[in-house]
Amino acid sequence: MADSENGEFSCPSIGLGTCNLKEIEEVVYQSIKDGTRLIDTASGYKNEEQVGKGIKRAIDEGIVKREDLFVVTKCGIREKKDPEEAIHNSLKKLNLEYVDLYLDHWPSGKYYGDNEEKKLEFVPVKPFWEKMEKLVEQKLTRFIGVSNYNVQNILVILSFCKIKPAVNEVEFHPYLYQKDLKEFCDKSKIKIFSYNPLVKGSYCKRHEKAINEQKLDLFNEEIIKNLASKYNKTAGQIILNWHIHVGVIPIPGTTNPNRMKENLGATDFNMEENEYQEISKLCEEKEFRFCDSIGIYGIDIFA
Repeated sequence: MADSENGEFSCPSIGLGTCNLKEIEEVVYQSIKDGTRLIDTASGYKNEEQVGKGIKRAIDEGIVKREDLFVVTKCGIREKKDPEEAIHNSLKKLNLEYVDLYLDHWPSGKYYGDNEEKKLEFVPVKPFWEKMEKLVEQKLTRFIGVSNYNVQNILVILSFCKIKPAVNEVEFHPYLYQKDLKEFCDKSKIKIFSYNPLVKGSYCKRHEKAINEQKLDLFNEEIIKNLASKYNKTAGQIILNWHIHVGVIPIPGTTNPNRMKENLGATDFNMEENEYQEISKLCEEKEFRFCDSIGIYGIDIFA
């Protein structure tokens, strides 16, 4: 794996997402023990300390060395004025000297949270990103990137940056194949991380009525079930394998040890090209976004 200033970005092809998970120390420890090497967290998840304890247990027991892991955390919207202070706070909680990837969790904007009392100051993009670049120079993180960014957001950074975003972490799955965004990121050599890749996360709470009405159940789609039967794989493995094939790194979250092992099994087989294309077509029939930004901005920036 090469550093941002010195070479190409690389990381494991699948990881563990930790948003909204319970008993996170044990989950992270067990996941590493089972073979997971990419761990994704954020200051906003309020679990960095537990994630760090799980990592430390695995390292102390000799299961892995620190350099074997790829650890991701994020700068929250209330931390953007001073990302150096923010990353130091995260490193202290994680009990690490550096992270492998530090992301801007949400693009700059006028943040209102749930009500006017939480109004925050606008943070200009250029000085913020220049501070992010300094984190690489200070070796507090090996790479920097963004999350929930669209093409226009990224273009602003690319217009002046010295170190470009290595990653854009977004919602991406067969119900939300963000074709234009992916093509842009591919051309710009920005890797896409996919949160909620199995469409099983608790991001769906605001949309439960629509989900039920449209019968959105990725595991129950005929193409997924048929391929799972053909290749003797689970539905989850078929979906995660599709992500990897199209060049996206999925970071599913689970507290089930058996499911963790199962997810890693998504990397050891290939399907036929037309079968991947059939999965991609699900978005044409049932395009749906499960994560919105209403709780962050007061409006849905993805609308």
